[in-house]
Amino acid sequence: MAISYRLDHIALLVRDLEETTRFLTEVLQIERIDNPMGGTEIRWFEIGSGNRFHVQQGDISRVHVEKRTHFALSAQDLDAVVAHLNAKGVAFSDMKGTAGAVNVRSDGMRAIFVQDPNGYWFEINDFR
Repeated sequence: MAISYRLDHIALLVRDLEETTRFLTEVLQIERIDNPMGGTEIRWFEIGSGNRFHVQQGDISRVHVEKRTHFALSAQDLDAVVAHLNAKGVAFSDMKGTAGAVNVRSDGMRAIFVQDPNGYWFEINDFR
């Protein structure tokens, strides 16, 4: 019998906890939730249906980040996300790196890529 898993959470190491929290809540508009462990050293976020991740401050100098390794989010209204990023002056691109462009897969799914203050890439798509 195979072992069954579900994703509990993802953890990211960040350079500046406050800066990253602002990016996640104000730019990406991800909901911050209470730290289930208590304390203020870790910030928890929920992206719907119990999908959670947390960030904690530390030395990211050895973290190798590239666009192919990314955190993907699916938005109900990608056009609203693009408008929000444009209004905030936040740069985004398609997978190739074309500034302000939207990536379109052969199946019609659209996606953009935005980089957080630590260099992590977030894909935001309209996959249903």
